[in-house]
Parts: sequence; C-alpha cells; structure tokens
Amino acid sequence: MLRSERPDKTGGDFSFRLRYETLRSLLDKNGRALQLLSDLEGDLRHFLPGDYRIRRPLRHLCDTVLLMAQELNLLAADRHTELYDVIFGIAAKLEDHFESPPERPGLPLAVRLSEEGARDPTVVGGKAAGVAQLMRLFPESVRSGFVITTAAYRRFLEEEGLVDRIRVLLSDIEVLVGREQFGERTRAIRDLVRAAPVPDEVQRAIAVHAGELESEAGGAGWAVRSSATSEDDRYSFAGQFDSLLMVKTQDLADAYRSVVASRFTDRAVVYRLHCGFSEVETPMAVLFMPMVDAAAAGVIYTRDPSDPSSDSMTVRAVPGLGDAVVRGAVEADVFCLSRESRPRVLAAKPAPGRSPYLSEDALAGIGALALKAAEGFGHEMDMEWAIDRSGRLWLLQGRRLAALARDSADDEGRPGKGVPLIEGGVTIFPGRSEGSVFWLTAGVDPSTVPKGCVLVVEHPTPELASALPRIAALIAAGGNPVGHLATLLREFGVPSIFRMAPWTHRLEPGMMVSVNATNRRVYEGSRWPEVQERMQRRIASWEPRPRSGPLHELVASFHLIDPYSPAFKPANCRSLHDTVRLIHELSVRSVFGFADEQARLRLRRQKVRRLHTRLPLRLRLIDLDGCIRSPSAQVLPEEIASCPFQALWKGISDVRLPWPERWDAEFPSLPGQFREAILAGPRTLRGRKDSNYALVAADYLNLNARFAYHYAMVDAIVGPGDQANHVHFRLRGGGAADANRERRARFLELVLRRAQFGVDRRGDLVAAWLRKYPQRDCEQALELLGRLMVCARQLDLLMRRDEDVQTFATLFLNGEYRAFA
Repeated sequence: MLRSERPDKTGGDFSFRLRYETLRSLLDKNGRALQLLSDLEGDLRHFLPGDYRIRRPLRHLCDTVLLMAQELNLLAADRHTELYDVIFGIAAKLEDHFESPPERPGLPLAVRLSEEGARDPTVVGGKAAGVAQLMRLFPESVRSGFVITTAAYRRFLEEEGLVDRIRVLLSDIEVLVGREQFGERTRAIRDLVRAAPVPDEVQRAIAVHAGELESEAGGAGWAVRSSATSEDDRYSFAGQFDSLLMVKTQDLADAYRSVVASRFTDRAVVYRLHCGFSEVETPMAVLFMPMVDAAAAGVIYTRDPSDPSSDSMTVRAVPGLGDAVVRGAVEADVFCLSRESRPRVLAAKPAPGRSPYLSEDALAGIGALALKAAEGFGHEMDMEWAIDRSGRLWLLQGRRLAALARDSADDEGRPGKGVPLIEGGVTIFPGRSEGSVFWLTAGVDPSTVPKGCVLVVEHPTPELASALPRIAALIAAGGNPVGHLATLLREFGVPSIFRMAPWTHRLEPGMMVSVNATNRRVYEGSRWPEVQERMQRRIASWEPRPRSGPLHELVASFHLIDPYSPAFKPANCRSLHDTVRLIHELSVRSVFGFADEQARLRLRRQKVRRLHTRLPLRLRLIDLDGCIRSPSAQVLPEEIASCPFQALWKGISDVRLPWPERWDAEFPSLPGQFREAILAGPRTLRGRKDSNYALVAADYLNLNARFAYHYAMVDAIVGPGDQANHVHFRLRGGGAADANRERRARFLELVLRRAQFGVDRRGDLVAAWLRKYPQRDCEQALELLGRLMVCARQLDLLMRRDEDVQTFATLFLNGEYRAFA
C-alpha cells in the first residue's frame, strides 16, 4: 500500500484511483518495452551496432524503462529505488558504446589472395581466409585469386534497400520452419537479390581484379565460391551455399549475385537458425579463382575419419573436376596413405571399371603437402586438391577436420550377441547409439524428424543439416564419405554409416535398432542400454551458439529467469530485458497484494465483487468506473459493461472448450493442497483457494488469474480509437517437467504469432502483445486468448514429444478443442 493510503473514504478513493492509473500506465509501458525489445533483438541480427536504426529505439527503450521504474516505486512506496542506478548504469554503457569509433572503418571492397588482409575471415570469410593461408604456406601450389569482401556485401544490400526488406521477411522465420510459408519467404528474398543490380563500385572491383588475372583463367574460366565469415570454421556450413564453376569473365558480376542469393536458400537459413547465427554475423564474401584444367581432383583427410586411431590418411579421387566428389554425384577411388614425409599407398579401392589415372608419386605428393598443411595450420585438415593436365598439384581449399572420438567398446560379450540385422557400408562418424527407425522419404521436411530416432535415408544431402542435432544415428543407402553431409555429421558428432544399400530395406519404420557405426553393424532391438543416456545427453546438450556482443548483453540478454530465486532483485539486472522483466513481476505482485487488501477493507466491499459462473474459476472483480451494473455482491458476466472483459469472457466460456479438471479426475482421493505442492512445486504465486482478480472498466481489463497450475495476465484497452488500443498477454508456470512447460510455451508462441501478436518466449514464460489495432480486431484477439488460456491449462501434461507442439497448434487453429481435454 502507498504510505498515504488510509481506509477512510476520501483517502481510500484517491489512493485507489491513483494506483489504478499508475498500474494502467505501467502495464502500457511494459507492452511498449516488450515490443521495442523484440524489434531491437531482431534488428541486432541484421544491423551493425552503430546503425541509427539501433541507436534511436535503444534510447527510447531506456526512457521507457526508467518511467516504468518510477511508476513501480509509486505503487510500492519507493521500495525499489535502486532500480534507478541500474538503469542509469546500463544507459551509460550503451552511450559509451555508441560514442566509441567504429573498429573497422574503410574496409576494402576487394582483396587479392596474396595480400595480408586476405587472411582475415571477418573481411574475406572463412573459406577464402583458409585459401589465403594455404597460399602463404605453399605459394607455388595455390592459384591466384581475389575476394569481393563482406564490406561489398553490406554495400550491395544497403544501396539496393534490401536490408530492411530482408529484415521483414526473416522476422519470426524460426516459427515457420517446416511450413510452406518458410519457403515462400526465402524464395522472395532470393528473388529480391537476383533482381537487384550489383553496385557500380563492386562491378568495377570485379572487372579490375579479373582483368589482372585474365591470363591465368585462360579458357577454363572462373570458379566463383561462397565464403561466409564463419564458413569452414567450427561450423563448416558445408554444402549450404552455391558455388559456380567455369564462369566466363563477362558473367562474373551475375555469378557474384547468384552466390549471394544462395545465402538465403532454405537449407542455409535453417542451418544458421539451428546454429544460432544472426544475419549480421555471417555476411557473405565471394571468392574468385581461375579454374584448374583438372586431370584428377578430390579430397584428402590427414587422419582417417572412419578410424581416428589408425595412423593413416585417406584420399578420395576422381578423374577430371572434383566437385562431383563433394556433391556425392559419383563414386570416388579411395586410397589409404601412411603418415610420413613421403607417404606410401597402404591400400587402394578403385571404383569399378575405372582406368588408373593417379600414380603413386602423385598420391605421395598430395599426402606430403597435406601433412605440411596440417603442421602449418596446427590441426588435422580436410583439403580439396586438383592435378592439372601437366601434372602440377594445386590446393583448392583447406579446413579443420572435425574432431573424432572413437567408442572403444565393441560388439563382443554384449547381451543379445548374434547376427547383425545388416552390416557393411562406410563409417562416417564412429560410435554406438540406439533408437527407433525413422525413414525420411523424398519431399518430407527434415524438421519433422523425431528426436532420438535412427534416421534412414536413401541419399544424404546437406538439406538434412537441421535434423542432425537431434538424431541418435544416421544410416544412408548411398552417399559420399567426403560429401558435404559427411562433414556436417562429423561436425555434430552423429554416429553414421553410408552406402548400406541394398540392405536398408530391412530397417522397418518404428523398429528399435542398435547401431555400431565403428564396426558398421546394425542390430535389431536394444543392445547397449547404457549408450542411450549418453546419446540423450549429446542431443540435450547440443545448443546453438549463444547470441553475443556488447549490445546484445546490455539489451536483450536474459538472466533473471526464476522469479522465486533469491537472485531475483535489481542488483542482478544485467540488461534492459532483465529490468523490464523484474519491474513487471514486481508490479503483478503489487496487484495481488493491493487486491487482497481491498477485499479485506470493509469500506471497499462495494468495489470488490465475485463473478458468479458455473466454470471452475474463482474470480473477484474490482470495478474501476462503475461498469458493473448490478449492486449485489455476486454479479453475472453479462452484467459487466466492459468491452474487453466481454470479449475475453466470450472466449473463456466458449461451449466447445473442455473445462473438466484432469487432475481432479485422475487423482480424486489426493488432497488439493498436496496435489498442488507436488505438481506446481515452489513456483506458485497464489494458492489453489486464493481468488483471481480482474480490474474492469468500460474500455479496460486487467486480469491476473490462475488456470490449473500456471498463471496468466491479460491487460487490455479496447475502444473505438485505434491509437490507445492494446492487448497484452503473459503466461508462465505449470505442473509438468521443465521440458513439457517449454513445449507449451512454444505451442503458445506458434498460435499467437499466427494471430499477429508480437511474442517474446523465454523458457516457460511467454509474453505477447497487440498494439494500435481496431476495436473489432482487439476483441477477436481477446476471444482467442480466452480459448487459448483454457486449452493450454494442462497442455504441458499432454505433450510428450517436440512434434506435439505443431500438432496441437494445428488442432487449436482448426477449432478442434476436444483434443485438449
């Protein structure tokens, strides 16, 4: 209570009105702050930190959060004044960041591979930086070339006005993965890029550098290849972008535009989402190199990836160009080489019917150069090479070979020892795992692959990248061990076997199998139960890259996750997002305390009424402006002349909704308070018998309500004018495990985004907002929220798998509410 509040009529009325107006203003600012945070988090993915599109809304957000803190202290009798120092401190750090000069002014649009700057991946991308390093180590074995830099990429997008349009098309794209709209958005971006002219300065840079190297290109033309800033680093991006070969000099500008457009293919966008990369973090540089007129080409691994304990190298080769090898289009010849100064051929496995085209001297030269490269780079290498018609060896690309770990256990002495269901093939990544077989057929989106399955495919392609973090193992009928997907499988550490045809037909969907990728055997049933826990830990522990950067840490990072933790206090707010969350939580608690006090004061009883309803919902109403027409202590819903309340109640009371309480039916003999303690744990803010509160006025509603074992807040102004109208929604908590509560939060996010709400989801906390919409649209949004709160009450107890999120969202949007019973 405010210090000035007294239970006398005049003082009480004034305090009541002041508190109401303050709360209404604070919650409105909370909605604005959430929208600003959401927009800024999206903008930080697309714009550099010093961009005016970042600075202006950030300053507005700081002002908004400061006003929220002032209003909270007005509600809480100045109990949270330390928030001012927290906000001023964050704002000062932001201003210091803006006032500091840019770190990299005047980056060039083009760089020759022989220049010092060509080894900086932030300028030329990861692939080109690797080639430049190879050139430094072996200047006679790397073709000259040049890079159109990341600065040119940004110039291209900015000059043609593409940044803002791409920003809009990629907003909320993560919730569209696996749906038709996802492909429509990415296709629209590619069309925008392909239709935009390459800036004149960039075209001139291409022409000048190509002209200087024209004699080296000769009749074979140019190779034009992607080189994103993080490509060929910890995250390989293998096969995610396009490369163009044998491009004529006059077509280089068009080829540049095509490679840039490939940055927005479905597979590339999904890969960035799953790895946690923002758009601004992975600008596209493009590498231009004269083609090698190849007599033979291929890939060498300086350590055998199928058996990392062996002291050998693996070479895969084909006659002519090597792009068919990495694409998996042709079968390669395989050579095993010793790891010594002049490597020897230990074993050879030529493709059927192919004439010899590589001598032992040529293979020794490839192996010797690769070992020197591994020594120069300081790690094992995955390298592409080519030998021209004159017999000269060229290095085309080099990247770190993904670290391999061998599962030392074998099949001997294990329970259920017997004949494998299938065996053979080629190990891509060693190890053992177990799971149910899931066949991914052509045309099925990889994002639908269930967690923990053994994925079986005919042809392994880079489009499968989005499924790799969550599968137990992969078995492919075909595939190339040096193809792009093989690189990705090693990157994600997934036990995998290629070339298991023609036996894969024995793997029936749903069958439990045990996969030993090290020994290339698959058994029916569960053979090694102990590996399941290890496999589940690998899947659960795989996390996308955390978003980082000084602005993200000060603005959008989120640390105050648990509102019941002793650490949930102003001193631990490290970002504006933390501060907004804290202020809102404290204001909601203030509402509960205030409403309870009003219910206890006899002089206020005429303002606090009970809602009379057959639904299992205890709701007290606080009449703010005389909108409740009945003078009785209990009022019917139709006696409340509040536009937003009527819209919300229309949804809550929809006769199609399943209201019977599942836990009351399943545990009838269990006391309610004990059941609550077990299911809801320490997360409860209100007891089971405590009332929920709704503040109502003709155009206003603030509802804080308990639904089963979670808590919902709805704050809305709805009237004829669009500018003041808003609908804010917040839900958290639940009676199930953390994973299930998070699934419900993802379900809510899917549904709310489809309803045009802005959404911020953090764990099991969902905040959503709709602002400045016409009255009818706001009423429809409130109706949807009413139905959604009822259907989502115990959805965390119904959803057991990640796939259930999309299933229940579709059921809800189709009006099939009985599925939520």
